[in-house]
Amino acid sequence: MVRRIITIDGADEKSFALADEDLQAPLLDLARPGFFRQKIWMTDSSPARINDMSWVDSAPELLEPLEGGSLFHIYQFPPDSSWKGNIDSRKVAEYFKSVNAEHLIERSKGVHPYMQKTDTLDLCIILQGKITLVLDTAEVDLQEGDSVVQRATRHAWSNRSSHPCTIAISSHCAKQI
Repeated sequence: MVRRIITIDGADEKSFALADEDLQAPLLDLARPGFFRQKIWMTDSSPARINDMSWVDSAPELLEPLEGGSLFHIYQFPPDSSWKGNIDSRKVAEYFKSVNAEHLIERSKGVHPYMQKTDTLDLCIILQGKITLVLDTAEVDLQEGDSVVQRATRHAWSNRSSHPCTIAISSHCAKQI
């Protein structure tokens, strides 16, 4: 369960907690028991709208932010050993469809079933556990407290440990200039 606190300034310009809640509806991937992704926040523009949050929780699940926007999620990756023997391309495609990213299926081919290349700048921090960042030409072992600035590269996350790994990822719409 992920706790979310939302703050705002009142009419008197004093800040307060508008919401303090345990979020209850993470996205699951049935092909990876123990995987979840919890949406914390999203924006649809930059600068972001501060006073209107009514649409955030009802917005569809997205792997990539809206044009000009951003996404903030908490991910939990189960150990690869718990799912890798039962995965196939159909199950991976179901996951990409559940996050409105069917267009990434062809771009996801690689050394890991969930290899992907999104048009995003992802700011990632390992909150708990260990995980390996899989790239086309290298693998980087990460542990709690490590951070990654992922700049629209093909990548996947591989948990080769025996415990879940939790990562916070803030994704921002990006483009090659």
